[in-house]
Amino acid sequence: MPSAGIPRKRWETSGDHVPLLLRAVRRRHAGTPAHDLDARLARYVPDFWAAYAAVYGAEYVRAGEALHLIDTALDVWQSRPEPLRQRDRDRAARPDWYQQPDFVGVSLYVDRFAGTLDGLRQRLPYLKELGVTYVHLMPLLHTRPGPNDGGYAVSDYRRVAPALGTMDDLRALAAELHEQGMLLAIDFVMNHTAREHAWAQKALTGDPAYQDFYLIFDDRSEPDAFERTLPEVFPDFAPGNFTFVPEIQKWVWTSFYDFQWDLNYRNPAVFAAMFGEMLYLVQAGADVLRLDAVPFLWKEKGTDCRNRPEAHALLRAYRALMRLAAPGVLFKAEAIVAPGEIVRYLGTGGYEGKACELAYNATLMCHLWHALASENTQLLRTALTALPPTPETAVWLNYVRCHDDIGWGLADVDCAAVGQRGPDTRRFCSDFYAGRLPHSYAEGYRFQVDRRTGEARTSGTAAALSGLQKALVEASPDATEAALSRLLLLYSVLFSMRGAPLLYSGDELGQLNDFAYLDDPLKAGDNRWVHRPPMDWERAGQRHIPGTVPHRIFTALQRFAEIRRTLRMLHGRAREHVFFSRNDRLLVVERVLDDERLLVVSNFSGCSQALSVAELPPRWRLAAFTDACTGETLRFVSGEVVLPPYGYRWLLPAPDAPPGELVTTTIRLTVKTFWGEQLYVAGNLDALGGGDPRRALGPLDADEYPVWSAEVALPVGTVFTFRWLKRRGGHLVAWSEKTYWMKAGEMRIFEL
Repeated sequence: MPSAGIPRKRWETSGDHVPLLLRAVRRRHAGTPAHDLDARLARYVPDFWAAYAAVYGAEYVRAGEALHLIDTALDVWQSRPEPLRQRDRDRAARPDWYQQPDFVGVSLYVDRFAGTLDGLRQRLPYLKELGVTYVHLMPLLHTRPGPNDGGYAVSDYRRVAPALGTMDDLRALAAELHEQGMLLAIDFVMNHTAREHAWAQKALTGDPAYQDFYLIFDDRSEPDAFERTLPEVFPDFAPGNFTFVPEIQKWVWTSFYDFQWDLNYRNPAVFAAMFGEMLYLVQAGADVLRLDAVPFLWKEKGTDCRNRPEAHALLRAYRALMRLAAPGVLFKAEAIVAPGEIVRYLGTGGYEGKACELAYNATLMCHLWHALASENTQLLRTALTALPPTPETAVWLNYVRCHDDIGWGLADVDCAAVGQRGPDTRRFCSDFYAGRLPHSYAEGYRFQVDRRTGEARTSGTAAALSGLQKALVEASPDATEAALSRLLLLYSVLFSMRGAPLLYSGDELGQLNDFAYLDDPLKAGDNRWVHRPPMDWERAGQRHIPGTVPHRIFTALQRFAEIRRTLRMLHGRAREHVFFSRNDRLLVVERVLDDERLLVVSNFSGCSQALSVAELPPRWRLAAFTDACTGETLRFVSGEVVLPPYGYRWLLPAPDAPPGELVTTTIRLTVKTFWGEQLYVAGNLDALGGGDPRRALGPLDADEYPVWSAEVALPVGTVFTFRWLKRRGGHLVAWSEKTYWMKAGEMRIFEL
């Protein structure tokens, strides 16, 4: 490739190639109108060149390649549709635009949600009603016939799957989303193409240039050397990492399936070709590219060929170029790897702000499910505090479920820190959520069982894993209530933790496992399809019927989205502190932005729990709080924040809140007594004796024995604890072993 006017000698004797590249680019684009072009070149060309040269070297030939890529990016900027270019300008003027608290995402399959892209356009009001501002469309590009890994075997990056519509339909959808204030995210499969892709088809004809687009070997010697350290992605139904291709009598690297050929990023032509495919999609209106399988991009003998430094450099090079072509487009890393590895895709170690802006918070996801099954947050808290800090520019996508299985990424070192063995804990999770343990309420399935260790991943909808499916099938109101509480607890955490919540379509209605996939030979062997049900629009209609399961879940998520929009401390750059309380069943998290604070307390137990205010930092040792979820002022007069089973509270400090109006509160207790005994109630409240059992409230009314009752007038929002005591002839004869709590004006009494 020509060096575009940079003299070879000057290039080869220069210790800094960036000025040479900048001078050449400015000369070539001297007449290009762009109000911020020079500033963007000065900022992003150095980032691009540092990353590109780290992978491909700095030889003279690279100058021509680099200039060609920069030219391509700038040409796209100039030809970018004006509405998209204006969005780029607006976003550049507000660098934290994607970190605002109103960011709420959903991921969905177009065909399973609405049939076609045009059908999806007609369903946007539903997503708008839910509070969604980010729509991730699962693989929708043209794929191979037959098995296609759920759409991830792309045969053409510039065509939509015919059953879904056309590229014009995608452009129309993008325009409508933008009109509605929503972002469009689509999958960009980076590691491989289908063997039916035009590049692979040319490789099959023997074309050496296109065979060099892939990792192709003449015999098994190199593959065998790599296999010594390579894990398998799908050991059950796609063992090994290489496939013999009879047409060319050679072996092709196939990390996933034999019809998905891994690209050879050692070849700069592959880098350039894939950049061209990216640009085509962002010109169609994509705001976010979900970069699929990025940990696999670079292969190095003697390693597991995942998360290599070169893979990170490739992403940084692409990101810098995209800032020249479409500054408002974001990269999302699909990297479901160890926690310490995930954060590197967001830019760490001096690369802050130079890598992907978004990444899946798989650490939070799998540890939430573990905490729910074990009713213990020790491991969750340990993992969250051990997670390296993310750059200020990064956003976690927090999710309960996605289209994929749950991989139990519970690190051995974190498990050991809480006195557990990693393999045992991971097996516990997969067994619990497969319903294989006696106390399990879940109805999920094990996926890709490791026969050596017994470890497995997990499939199943959120409703199935949380116990809602079992409760509905068994028509158990109590079990249904518990399951709904579990689900909403998980979503409360998602909406309040650092990052942005990402929902999986159908979960907002509590859709159950779908077994129709068993009738499809292309899907029957992959039980992940059990949690990819088609959208049940009849069920969706129930979201407006109070009391139904869809109504309760949908309106709760709606409310979370509304609350998020009002809380500055849920901005993506707000600080997050995880507090370690003595109660291991609680997760206590503080969010802080400037001087504004939010305290989120979550109970992962099926029993009521209490958090002593004295355990909190002095700034939270208050008499009154505002519950952001309900808007009411709460006073925990016993010095403990109490929560119902699987309950949560979003607390704002309210030190100056006046006492509420008095409300009559009826205390009703079922207690059996012997003849002559009377029942009293004692607590910290003045009305209950002020901590002195001699002044306890009572005796209670026993007209409905064994139910005892009394009425007391208390300020609205008062949350108090108490115990009952028995007296005979004025003498104390018994105390209740349990402590109870309730809220003024409400009838329900909880046990602690």
